[in-house]
Order: sequence, then C-alpha cells, then structure tokens
Amino acid sequence: MTTTVNAVQESKYWKQIFFACSILLLIVMPFLSRDYGQSGDEWLQIEYGQHIWNYFTKGDQQALDYTNHNLQYTHQEYYGGMFDFPMDVLHEWFPSIPILIIRHFFNALLGALMMIFTGLLARRLSGKWSVGLIALLFIAFSPRIFGESMNNPKDIPFASGFIITIYFLVAMLQDFPAAKWKHAIGLGLGFALAFGVRSAGGLLLGAYIVFFIALYWLQRKKTMTKLFEGKTFKQFVLFLISGLAAGYVLGLLTWPWGLQSPIGHPLESLKGMTNREAYLRVLFDGQYYMSNTLPKMYEFKWIFISNPLVVIAGCLLFALLSFKIRKESGLFPLVVIAFGALFPLVYMIYKNSTVYDTWRHVFFVYPFWVVAGAFGWDILTTFIKNEKQSWIPNAVAIAGLLPAIIWTVRSHPNQYVYFNELQGGAKGAYGYYDLDYYQNSGKQAADWIEKNIKPIPGKKILLRSNMGGFNNYLAKDTSWIVYGYGRYNERHSLDWDYYVAYPRYISTQQMQEGKWKFGNAVHTVEIDGVPLCTIIKRTSTAGIAAKEAYDKKDYVTANQKYAEYLATDTSDEFAYFNYGISLASAQQYAEAIVQIKKAAQIDPSRPDFFDALAQLYSAIGDKENAQKAEMTKNELVQQQQDEAGE
Repeated sequence: MTTTVNAVQESKYWKQIFFACSILLLIVMPFLSRDYGQSGDEWLQIEYGQHIWNYFTKGDQQALDYTNHNLQYTHQEYYGGMFDFPMDVLHEWFPSIPILIIRHFFNALLGALMMIFTGLLARRLSGKWSVGLIALLFIAFSPRIFGESMNNPKDIPFASGFIITIYFLVAMLQDFPAAKWKHAIGLGLGFALAFGVRSAGGLLLGAYIVFFIALYWLQRKKTMTKLFEGKTFKQFVLFLISGLAAGYVLGLLTWPWGLQSPIGHPLESLKGMTNREAYLRVLFDGQYYMSNTLPKMYEFKWIFISNPLVVIAGCLLFALLSFKIRKESGLFPLVVIAFGALFPLVYMIYKNSTVYDTWRHVFFVYPFWVVAGAFGWDILTTFIKNEKQSWIPNAVAIAGLLPAIIWTVRSHPNQYVYFNELQGGAKGAYGYYDLDYYQNSGKQAADWIEKNIKPIPGKKILLRSNMGGFNNYLAKDTSWIVYGYGRYNERHSLDWDYYVAYPRYISTQQMQEGKWKFGNAVHTVEIDGVPLCTIIKRTSTAGIAAKEAYDKKDYVTANQKYAEYLATDTSDEFAYFNYGISLASAQQYAEAIVQIKKAAQIDPSRPDFFDALAQLYSAIGDKENAQKAEMTKNELVQQQQDEAGE
C-alpha cells in the first residue's frame, strides 16, 4: 500500500514539474525569439504570405504560379499558407510591429508546442510522467531544434502539427471507447497545421493514421471489437473523419493553389515534393555535393552528429532493449516510436529524395527519436531491484544533458549551429559541414553595425553582403544606411562601405586551414572560435576603378589600380586573379604568375586559377610547371564532377 501511495505521489510530482517546464517554454521561447535573424528562405516566405494576401484581397494571381521566378521560388505553390498567410494578416493589421518580430514570436510558440506535445506523447505511450518530462527536456535542450524553432517557418510549424496530430490519434485510441470531441478537435488542428504548411507531409500523416489504427486494433482485438458495435463504431468514425476533414478544409483555406483543385493539387504536390527540381550545393563530410547526389546516410549522420549524445545513447538503449520495452509497455508504443523515427528516413533513401541543408526537412521525425531516447533511459529502471535507487537512470539522463544545456545558454542566439562531441563541436565541424547555413548571424552583424558605426553627414553608408535580407534589419535606419546584395567573388569591384561575408560555398580548404580571414575585418560573429560571419570595412576604392579599366581593356590603368587595391587588402583571391589576368593581357607573364599563385594560395580549390597558371607557364616555356598546373586543374575538375554526380 505504501509503495502504491509513493508511486502516485511521485507521478504527481513529475506531472507538476512537466507542466511547470511547459509553461516556462511557452513564455521564454517567444520572448527570446526577437534575438534571432531572418532565416535564409524567410524573405521568400514573407513574400509568399504577401502574395496570398493579395490573392484574397485584390485577386492577384501570383500565388498560383512561380514558373518565371528565380530558383528559390521553384514550385513555391506546392506549399500551403497556414503559417505565412496569418503572419501577413497580423502584419497588415498591426503594421507598426516589424514582420520578423511577429513571425518569430509565433514560430517560437509553435516550436514550444512541438516540444510539449513530444513530452505528452512520451507520457501517453509510457504511462509515466517521468518519461514525458525526460522527453520534454531532451527536445527542449536539443540546441539545433531550439534555435530553428525561432525562425524556421516551414519545418518547425510542420513538425509541430505532425506531432500534435499523432498525439491526439494515440489519445483517441487509448481512451477508446470513451473518445471525446476534444480528441477530434486536437486531431483536426494538428492536421490543419501540418497539411496547411507542407501539404505533401500532411498527406503522409494519412498513412500513419491508418497504420496506427490497424496496429492498435491487432494488439487489442478483444477491446477493439467493441469498435464495430453500433453507436461506438459510429462515434469513433465521426470523431476521426470529422477531425481530419476539418483539418483538411482549414489547410486548404489558406492555400490558393490547393483551392483550385482540392484533391488533384495536393496529390501533385506530394509527387513533386518527393524529388524537388531545384538542386543546390551542400557541404557534407568535408566536400560539396549537389543536393540530388547526397550519400544515402546523409540524414542519419546529421542526426547523429548534431544532437546531444545523451539522446543518441537513449535511442541506442531503446533499440538494444526493445524486447524489454515490449514486455513492459506492449507492442503498440514500440512500433509507433520506431515507425515514426525511421520510416520517413528510409522512404527518402528508397526514393532518392532531394534534400537540402542539414536534416531540417525531417525535423518531424525527431520527436520520435526523443521519445525513444526517454524510453531507453527509463527502461534501465526495470533492471534495478532496489526501488530506492530507481531514480538513478533518469538522473544520469538529465546529467548527460548538461553539456547541451550549457551550450544552449552560452551560444545564444546561435544554438542551431550545434554539433556534438562526435564531431568535435562547431570547431570540428567547420569546413566539413555548413554552420550558419540559414544566415541567422546576419542580425547580430546588423546590430553591431547600428551600434558601432556612426552616420556620415550628407552621405548614406552602403552595406553589402553575400547574405540576403539585410533590408529587413535596417528598415528603420535607411536615412543614413542602405543595403544591396553583393556577390562574394565580386566584392572588390563593387561599391560598398561595409561588407558582411559569411562562408557559404567557400572552399573547404580555406576553412579547414584557417585561411578564411580578412585584414580589414572590424568585427566577427563567431562560435567556439570559428566565424559565422565577418564585417569588412572598405579602405580603398581602387578595386572598383581597376575592374572598370579591365572591362575597357585599359590594362595599364587596371594594373596600376589592382596593385593599389591589393596593397590594402591581401585577402581577396578574386582581385589577385583579375590582376594576374590583366598583367597577362599586358604580356607581363612572370608577374601575372606571381599574382595568380597568390590567388591559388588563398583558395586552392578553383580549377580556373590553375588553368590560367598552366597557360601562363606554357607562354614562358616552363613545361614542367605547366604540366603540374594542368594536372591540378584536371583533378579539381574531376572532383567537382564527382561531387555533382556527373
């Protein structure tokens, strides 16, 4: 009797802590969201929300077709507007509030809900609030998920809707035959969010629902036979169908393209999203790949190296002790967790699906990994015979989370560049994997500029970057500072006063060897000693004049100006290269070789540098060095072809 009372008290204690943590997340995360930058695709999502607003308010047809837009817009109509459209509506109603503040507030709120429902699902499947709390802590202090929850407007809202739907489905089955309208409402809202953000993934939920219902029925045939008895059957079907139908309709209401063909277009989106037509370069394991030629285990490796080791260890325990988990909790929880964690990843490998940066497209599987991790640590308690010591596995799990908790706090607001000890942290990942691929550090650079750069009377300071979206950070300050995008390899020939560079698509050797540095840098946003972005100050405009003269074939002036410019900036490989070509055009071959070799020393990955060297060595009769340069060029070309899958 005493044991039972203690168990009840302990369960109540865990429950209270769980809800206290949940409330804290709902308060803290939206509050912190204002510190995060615009993510790399967010400008596009902002415009998409505006296009949907214009469709409903002005009859504009842009939201229906993006055929003639740039690469990033490819088939944007495949996505629903469940997040982007309401955010634009709020901005239209409250224009004084910056759009990024609105978007990130609700993005963080949905991220917190994803975390809370992950914990609730763990509690449902295990029957223990302690397991629910461990799962909640595991996902809340998975730094990459925490950081992306602030400004990832596709993957986080979708993952939130996905796990909410699964939770209410499980609740409906477990509470059968006492299913209630709250189950249907929760199921519908979750499905509306998932389907309304990413219609293809929302349809995937249909397969989950059918499979989980069949699995639950097979495990509990005696109980579930009541499902086919009169009113009980009708009630269950009513709740299930009405919830899903309401969610489907709600998802369509914010999706102009889907409304044109409520059945056909969602199916077309599902087919199109399986293999996207837009291909991008992706840095993985120290080399660049095209996004349609990535290694089969791409997503699995990302999950293993960019989440806390204590979570990964729990997942391994879950796999190794699955027989024990089945004995303690039954087949249904075991299969739900394993299927949710693995099926989408295996299916993507089977379909050879196109994926982009990191594993963000499959964030919706991570709640199941977290639940598996919590189950894995909890099952260890069954091996402890002394009841007073049963707390030890959970204590070890929480203690094992401490490194990730410390990182989450000290790396704010750059949590999403987290790598665990298997990769040696962010420092070990630098040059091998993309760090700030979503350009979050851009806001920190913009904040530093606003605080530390003084306006110049009668002149607007021109800021450029190979990041996008700075205009959203500086909107209120256009009286003295303006922004324009500038390609990284053209920076010496463009007009700017300050340039914000970030190492996306930069040579891996430059990063790995610590060569990505700038002599005129005035500030660097970094983590663990590696740069996320750098602010460069213009000290000479001679590069602009040099390029203008070069384009006019005035090589005398070009050579003079390039020499003048490079005396102030020795970090620009493209200026050295152009200088070398300009010297060669003036038949100054020996000096041209010197300059192009400097370019190749900074970035030894460019075939065009070595192709120019081969031609120059041939021009002066140095066959040996010409052959060496030609061989290096051919090796680099072959490497690039291999990376592109050609």
